[in-house]
Amino acid sequence: MYYPYLRGKQFDLLALKEALSRDLLSSKIEPVIEPVRDSATLKNVIELFQKQDHPLAVIGNPQVGQFKLFDQHVHSWTLNENSTIEQALIITPETFQQILHTPPGLIVFDGQHYPKEAESWKQLTTLPSRFLIPDDSRIRIWLPENKIVIRDSFSIRKHVESYGEKNDDFFSNDYLFYQQDGYKGFSDFTIEGSRYFDKGFPSRALAIHLTYIDAYGNIRVKHFVSDSNDSAKDQALKFFEAAEKMKRWIMRHHHQLLITSGMLELLTLYEQKKFPGLGVLKKWSLLHHLELISQLIDHPTDWLRCYSKVKELYEIIRPIDYNKQIK
Repeated sequence: MYYPYLRGKQFDLLALKEALSRDLLSSKIEPVIEPVRDSATLKNVIELFQKQDHPLAVIGNPQVGQFKLFDQHVHSWTLNENSTIEQALIITPETFQQILHTPPGLIVFDGQHYPKEAESWKQLTTLPSRFLIPDDSRIRIWLPENKIVIRDSFSIRKHVESYGEKNDDFFSNDYLFYQQDGYKGFSDFTIEGSRYFDKGFPSRALAIHLTYIDAYGNIRVKHFVSDSNDSAKDQALKFFEAAEKMKRWIMRHHHQLLITSGMLELLTLYEQKKFPGLGVLKKWSLLHHLELISQLIDHPTDWLRCYSKVKELYEIIRPIDYNKQIK
């Protein structure tokens, strides 16, 4: 099982909605949402997952964002008796007793709070919950069963333009080895990284991040970075510069790449010369990532043959016309 950890920002939620609505999300993927805002989109996504009987974990005590600041929320949801929506809690000194008395389906270790007493660890091992834990040898020893490993797989750069200096990074191969390593599942913070930022802002450079599978079965991430990076002006131009590099890379390698709906949406924007804003780019990039992992875990040995949307790619970019462009 794959447990992508999302902070519940607007375009993360919209990517989940697209994945589920288009039937692109594997049943072996259970997103974990840490709500950061009280929004109608959050409510709608939770209700959609419940309606379609798809597993989803929602953290009841978020540690970042504005959601945690209020006891009462404008947008609430009701769970059915046999709902596929399960409660998750981040373990803290304040929630430890609650976790023992009413164990949630998922207990999250956020890297900030750990029980200090051996007896506390022993009490946790008696619970029926699953444990989402960082790759920490001490926790692995204390919690030998029902554990899911979470890694900060995306390499964060201090400045966006720095992605152009090393435009290809290893992301993960946990889907290949998590069971051998004694885990029930694997998790990461997708293509954003673990550090939470409440609000984004235009930077001097724009980057598009796409995950892909290399010849050894590793998940890697390719970065496509704009060229006009002297100031934050003209974000649309920056998108077209980055997307042109993305298009060339995809067309050069499209028979080895998993062509996804998310990837096609990004290419369509470029071909139509439309810049929808940074949030929409994030939505389609995340949708691509979720599609990629879905195929890997549903079809681990023949994912490329089973799914890749090369025909749809040709409908957007005709290979003959593309070959003429690059000569």
